[in-house]
Amino acid sequence: MPAELTVTAADSPRDRRRFIQFAFERYRDDPLWVPPLRHLQGRLLGRKTAFFAHAAMRLFLARRGERDVGRIAAIHNPRHNAQHGDKVGFFGFFECDAGDAQAAAALLRAAQAWLAQRGLDQMRGPVNPSMNAECGLLVDGFDSPPMALMPYNPPDYASLLEAAGLARCKDLYAYLIERGKVDVGTEEHTRMVRAAEVLHRRYPSVSIRSIQMGNFQQEVLRLTEVFEQARRNNWGYVPLTQAELLEMACELRQVIDPELVLVAEVDGQPAGACMAIPNLNGGLAAARGRLWPLGFLRFWRAMRRVRQLRIFGIATLEAYRHMGLTAMMMLEIILRGISKGYLTAEASWVLEDNVMSNRTIQNLLAPRLYKTYRIYEKAIGQTH
Repeated sequence: MPAELTVTAADSPRDRRRFIQFAFERYRDDPLWVPPLRHLQGRLLGRKTAFFAHAAMRLFLARRGERDVGRIAAIHNPRHNAQHGDKVGFFGFFECDAGDAQAAAALLRAAQAWLAQRGLDQMRGPVNPSMNAECGLLVDGFDSPPMALMPYNPPDYASLLEAAGLARCKDLYAYLIERGKVDVGTEEHTRMVRAAEVLHRRYPSVSIRSIQMGNFQQEVLRLTEVFEQARRNNWGYVPLTQAELLEMACELRQVIDPELVLVAEVDGQPAGACMAIPNLNGGLAAARGRLWPLGFLRFWRAMRRVRQLRIFGIATLEAYRHMGLTAMMMLEIILRGISKGYLTAEASWVLEDNVMSNRTIQNLLAPRLYKTYRIYEKAIGQTH
């Protein structure tokens, strides 16, 4: 007879360490999982990042006897509800033993109850801890590891959420661009170069430049203003605070290649931006969750062998979208990536109903839609 299932809040430092450790135990034999850095997870789950200056979170652990069998976080982001005029709460950091539908349902009920106590009427997720961070449940594309800043989970998690009464809300797409299909000498490469030349002749006032590292903080603030204006009507969008921006800038400065962070300008004024970073997961996998004492060396040694990019943060101000800036930046970043020896690039994530972005990627870059992530939702108070 199985031990009795209990779900309790994980409030103490010891409980948070168990919360983090559960993922390491859950994926011990999964070669595709990429261990997060424990100290960064501890800071995030300890609510010590800028996001928690305005948001709240409660962690829960499921246990059978002496063994942890699952975890979840309930997240209240008032800025989301102020932006969208709704009462949505979120869940994230969900992990569960394989096939344990009882534990999954109990964890989701605990998160739902905590959100209900805060006056919220809808639960959505997973987000870790927001739509500006890792988000979505992998539902298609389990044959390769995730790229940097993208989530990963086993195939059975979708059925666990659906058995607990959650339903599909929105899908997020990840496209893979392979160098062999767009390299010098291929028909696609010729088409890409010609398309870029046509756009530049048609709009000579447009220039594309790399980010200036000597003025990094101001450049980040300038780029973020473009991203924020361009995304303000997007589903799930929540503007970043100044503290979140500076925190993000500090983290990115350590890993970006300035030649792969692009600014599109029209008559010298910022009109669009695009960013790609090397796939940090190659280094994180080698670090095995810790940078000290030897993880740091393993991380950088592995990063020298990384030949994958993740392209994200593509944004064009609405007034300039007719000029093909998104296409120009995408073409430029792919051509630069080829020249630097990268073999693949992931463009992610793209909302399923973002027609313009999906069409631009599909028409220009000969991509393969190779991963799909899903946001689920459920009415709080709904029984199942």
